[in-house]
Amino acid sequence: MKFFPEKSEELKSSKIIEEVLLNIKNNTEISSLTMRRSDKYFKGNIEKNFFKIISSEKPLGIFCVFEGRLVQKESETIIRLDAKFHNTFKILIYIWSLLPFFTIIINFLEFGVKAFALFIPLLMTFGFLYFIINFLFKKSYENGIKDLKRIINQ
Repeated sequence: MKFFPEKSEELKSSKIIEEVLLNIKNNTEISSLTMRRSDKYFKGNIEKNFFKIISSEKPLGIFCVFEGRLVQKESETIIRLDAKFHNTFKILIYIWSLLPFFTIIINFLEFGVKAFALFIPLLMTFGFLYFIINFLFKKSYENGIKDLKRIINQ
């Protein structure tokens, strides 16, 4: 069980790679993976047969990063898509997760074994955080994949 969700999928399009890439480029604002207003469906980078994008839908779009590689097979294009939780939020959560452990260590030095009672609310908080992260990722993924499927088959 991973704390940060990931998902892999293959999308198919009857169009050739160049058309699919053109559709993705036309609907993507070329920029860093940050949350800003945009009139396009996605924000990110596109290079040759690879793209790394996030949905520009606020506020959930930023949690899921789509990385796709396009491959031509016979008369169709296959997009190997990996979706991951945004690295910036991973780093923030890791840093924020370390702070309570320092508090427990400091309290242990001050109060002794009684400080370990703080582990129970800490574990409950991490459990709640796990469900929140998965919910945000799921909603962001669903919204982004819906737009991506529509774009590649335009």
